[in-house]
Amino acid sequence: MTAIAEPTTTTIVPLAGKIGAEVRGLRVDALTDADVRLVKDALYRYSVLFFPEQGLDPAIHRAFAQHFGEVVLPHEHLLNLGDEGYREISVIGTENGSAYQANRWHCDVSWRDAPSRFSVLHMQVLPEFGGDTMWSNQSDALDALSEPLRELLYGLTAKHRIAPRENVPEADHPLVIRHPETGREALFVNDLFTSHINELDAQESAAILGVLKAVSIRPEFTVRRRWTVGEIAIWDNHFVQHNAIYDYADQPRRIHRIEVAPEAPIPAR
Repeated sequence: MTAIAEPTTTTIVPLAGKIGAEVRGLRVDALTDADVRLVKDALYRYSVLFFPEQGLDPAIHRAFAQHFGEVVLPHEHLLNLGDEGYREISVIGTENGSAYQANRWHCDVSWRDAPSRFSVLHMQVLPEFGGDTMWSNQSDALDALSEPLRELLYGLTAKHRIAPRENVPEADHPLVIRHPETGREALFVNDLFTSHINELDAQESAAILGVLKAVSIRPEFTVRRRWTVGEIAIWDNHFVQHNAIYDYADQPRRIHRIEVAPEAPIPAR
């Protein structure tokens, strides 16, 4: 992939072969309609975008997120900035333990009937070392499967739940979904929230999920980001998995998250 240069001096620089780009020369608190179109087109092409040097103001974070759809209030188990007037911004940090829970591959809130299409993160406190995040392209993961296995997946659904306990939020979603803008198909399973395939017995389900979870995070489908304080990232949450790596010992780490555009994943067929 080659960089896209725009006459507005905004430059989009790819970061890996299958996923990820950095957007340079654009302030997210002063977007024009043309800027929003540019960002959306780049998002559908690169799946995750990074905007460095945006500052720490949560108002900037919220205003940017609102360009991409309805903002969703976070689940009650997450700390949020409600006391500061930003109930929609969840705080994922070491001080409340939630930072450690993100250290597994997952799609945000896939246990909801209508998971957010987009997730928007805003880095606040960064360790001196470690604390990177990785993202993986699920369309390329699907394409990597053999045709017989890929055909088997169509029409199957999987259970997604927030925890392996009774009386917790859960939802059923197709194993293969379709992107509403590009038409590309993608896997929709993840290690943290996908418990089993509904139409298969336990042994079959475990075997197939093991294969799918392994291919979904192959290194060639990923990008790894070393954050900077004040950086904002947005990704296409139905079509990208991510993993916030816990490799920073007892250092503090805090990032803010906004969930945007609740939608049920579209079955591929």
